[in-house]
Amino acid sequence: MDNTTVAAEYSGHAPSPAPTKKALFSRLAASMARHRKVVIVVWLAITIASAPLAISLTSALSGAGWDAKGTAAEAVRKELRVDFPALGSENPVVVFQQKTPIADEPAALQALLTKLSDGPHVVSVVDPLKMPVEAGMISRDGLTALIPVEQNIKEEAERPEFAGELGKYVGKVTFADGVTADVTGEWPVWADFNKMNEEALHKAELVSALPTLVMLFIAFGAMIAAGIPLLLAIAGIAVGFATLHMLSWVTPMSVWSMNFSMMLGLAVGIDYSLFIVSRYREERAEGKDPISAIENTMATSGKAVFLSALTVVLSLAAVFLVPVMVFQTMALGMILSVIAVALSALTLLPAVLVAMGDKVLVSRGKNDPDKAAEGRWARWTGLALRRPGRTMTVGLVLLGALVVPAFGMKLGMPGARVVDEGRTSRDGFETLIASFGPGAAGPAFITVDAKDAQTVVDVVSKIDNVVNAGIVTQPAESGRLVVRVIPGTLIDDSRTADMVDDVRAALDESVPNALVGGPAAQNRDLTGVLTDRAPYAIGLILIVAFMLLLVVFRSVVIALFSVVMNLLTVGAAFGFATIVFQHGIGAGLIGIEHQGFVDAWAPLFFFALLFGLSMDYQLFLLAAIKERYEATGDTLRAVGEGISRTGRPITNAAIIMIIVFVAFGITGPIPPTELGLTLAVAVLLDATIVRVMLVPATMALLGEKSWYTPKWLLRILPHVNFSH
Repeated sequence: MDNTTVAAEYSGHAPSPAPTKKALFSRLAASMARHRKVVIVVWLAITIASAPLAISLTSALSGAGWDAKGTAAEAVRKELRVDFPALGSENPVVVFQQKTPIADEPAALQALLTKLSDGPHVVSVVDPLKMPVEAGMISRDGLTALIPVEQNIKEEAERPEFAGELGKYVGKVTFADGVTADVTGEWPVWADFNKMNEEALHKAELVSALPTLVMLFIAFGAMIAAGIPLLLAIAGIAVGFATLHMLSWVTPMSVWSMNFSMMLGLAVGIDYSLFIVSRYREERAEGKDPISAIENTMATSGKAVFLSALTVVLSLAAVFLVPVMVFQTMALGMILSVIAVALSALTLLPAVLVAMGDKVLVSRGKNDPDKAAEGRWARWTGLALRRPGRTMTVGLVLLGALVVPAFGMKLGMPGARVVDEGRTSRDGFETLIASFGPGAAGPAFITVDAKDAQTVVDVVSKIDNVVNAGIVTQPAESGRLVVRVIPGTLIDDSRTADMVDDVRAALDESVPNALVGGPAAQNRDLTGVLTDRAPYAIGLILIVAFMLLLVVFRSVVIALFSVVMNLLTVGAAFGFATIVFQHGIGAGLIGIEHQGFVDAWAPLFFFALLFGLSMDYQLFLLAAIKERYEATGDTLRAVGEGISRTGRPITNAAIIMIIVFVAFGITGPIPPTELGLTLAVAVLLDATIVRVMLVPATMALLGEKSWYTPKWLLRILPHVNFSH
């Protein structure tokens, strides 16, 4: 049968055969359906029990955890906390400014100092007028003063929390015209950033809810059926959040784990349910009774959901190679959400569908929209099958045009400008750098043996981009002291990272006992760890994905070209991120200030998530093709029927996932915006160019060779069937 015949003769797929009772997923589905009341009650009880923990999750999460374990910056931070607490290198700083010289009119400053002494968790307040000139607490023009505030900190998670409380406290103080005071520093910035993320999460929920519900109604044509995927996704997310909350009792969990797990859980949870509901309605429309229909559904779409969730979980697990608490808990949060929504789709959904009877089916007298769309998808697929070489060329050119900019991607870690203007930490930061210079907000601290301190100052002072270097403490009991180095550029400027590298290189030769840390070095080390570990994590993801595809489809060719296509999709998404967030093209349209780089965590996280999500649609599509191939033995016919059969459900699922990702992208600060919009673009590319053009064209060119695997390998591979 040639390609033209496949397109021309397609008139709908053949009805599915009766279910195989012994198949694992068939047995699971039948058990859930027959004990549906018990299953629904158990899930309802679990969800209700999870709700209080899920709702209060924010209070259990930490805004800290950004240190890269095992780095020099982490070692310096620990040394400063233990041996040099008076330095207050992590203390919030109140930036005070007035229009007249402070030394001449100190009344407003003194009044603020008095109020600060009664501030939340305040232990001590430094009077800048009593500090020596070399301490740098008063600006050269005398109009701006820095007031370090020491707070009673007992554990790491309290630092951003207490800094945020101080910011609110100072914000309520009234001043005369021309006088301002804002709280900035490392932890006030994180406090504001965490607050922005929390607010963005609530906005995203509101922004995505109505369009998602409308799209589900369009997909199913009935409000009851449309509400099922959304409700099940919410139930799964509640369980995932509750689990995350309980884990916080054992180990610190980052606040970031909540935002991204909500975004991913909602997107894949709705997708998984949509695929299963669509297939169940199709099976019922063919005349099967509810039990047989759900058995067939779970043996095909249910199995694909399980494999898709497994792929996403394994991809995200690679992030644990990065020794940074924030990223590890972000990955853990997303993994828990994916597991929870997959469990709800595989256990609760079969019970709900059978319990609801005919209410979830297409109304009598109406055409099934999924079946009605099969003819259109068959015609579109026929174009790729008739001209596979031309179709593949066009698809590769389109993806390649986006891949090229990714080769110029620059990485960095954001500074205080990741926080919106109007927030106290951002406004204080802008006042600080305007009065004291850009490097004053992100110095480096060098701990060194006292006898070598002056050598460090002399060596460092000669390095490019060093504005000032000086000893700022007395020797501790350890015999070491601290040298502060102020760069001439902002903390998120690549020249600051270069300066840190130059300082370390110079001191490695002249003063090997010196350790370089502080905010400037923390950013540099975090970027370094992320870029160093990314290749290992990416390699692990590729190997796991290839092995999983090989086991599932028993074809070296399909496993290989699926991995290659996903790499192209990820590369194109990276290119989009480079164009928008590094070069700023189109950044104004989404209301953000581009940073001149892509966040350093992006390559690893983007790759793990994008690869997992790209495999999502690839698995559903190839599972449908394999199901038809096992039924017909004809590759070209299987491609045509598989794509047409899954065309509308995958399109609807992709649109919903894009809605969710865009909602989370446009409502948050730059890092979530980067992730949300880049994921949305990747899903769009995967559901269009890859699915409609590259997959059918590739399989048409390869023909029966698509299923090739050496005989010796076939003998050891397990059987994973999508037939009944």
